[in-house]
Amino acid sequence: MKKIIAGLFFLVQLLGAETAFDGFRAFAYLEEQVKIGPRIPGTETHRICRDRIIRACRQYADTVIVQDFFAYRPVTRDTVAAWNIIARFYPENPQRVMFSAHWDTRPFADLDPLYPDQPVPGANDGASGTAVLMEMLPHITDFADGLGVDLVFWDAEDLGIAGTNTYFCQGSEYYSRNLLPPVAQKGILIDMIGDAELEIPVELNSSRFAPDLIAEIWALAVEHGHGRVFQRRPGYEIYDDHVPLNRTAKIPTINLIDFNYTRAGRNLWHTTRDLPAYCSPHSLKTVGDILLLWLKKQ
Repeated sequence: MKKIIAGLFFLVQLLGAETAFDGFRAFAYLEEQVKIGPRIPGTETHRICRDRIIRACRQYADTVIVQDFFAYRPVTRDTVAAWNIIARFYPENPQRVMFSAHWDTRPFADLDPLYPDQPVPGANDGASGTAVLMEMLPHITDFADGLGVDLVFWDAEDLGIAGTNTYFCQGSEYYSRNLLPPVAQKGILIDMIGDAELEIPVELNSSRFAPDLIAEIWALAVEHGHGRVFQRRPGYEIYDDHVPLNRTAKIPTINLIDFNYTRAGRNLWHTTRDLPAYCSPHSLKTVGDILLLWLKKQ
């Protein structure tokens, strides 16, 4: 009997079921965002999603701060209201960590060969990271043990000019220039982590900015049977919300991202095919489990 119990325990570890993180509930959050519609700054669907995230944060967090700013739209050459949403646990504790993702979506599918002027549904690029953070909300106090935690939903990440770094990551840039104390000492950004064929290599900016944090996460992933997802190979160098957090805010932050978002050799990123059908609750749970397990070790 003891051998059977030990075997079952090992199987549970191998399958990554170490936390109460519910991948199917997270996937429902992903689907809900896509059903709302494109979350483009300046649209009604963007405001509906904002209010949904704020309600969820207020249900669990000690403090919720909505940091409003104006984002620049390079195509229309004007500004639009935007909001970073910051859910704080144990806000009085100066020892803090940050988990973050962007919740907006790209206004146009500029990499779609058929519909380049249509908005991106953003199931993976936007909804997946947001869904993981939303499912993490009810579990933070169980794993933080009094450590300060910020869950941050960045806005206006995807308004930029393709092929450049210009006007991307406006929400994290604004926060980094307008820090809200107490400030986290380290952070983990998640982006495009819903892919059903999830593979997360080491993003190159992350390995330069915070190599020790990279080592912690990858070792934890291997320990809990997720070595096939968290691959110890170099990935792309990506300009994402972690860059202003590192350069401007001086918060060592890494980016967990699967930038190879394709099916049958066809790119899905920044196209109208960024849909829930190509995402998986198991991918969301894999990432959510690792984040909570890492939090517990802090």
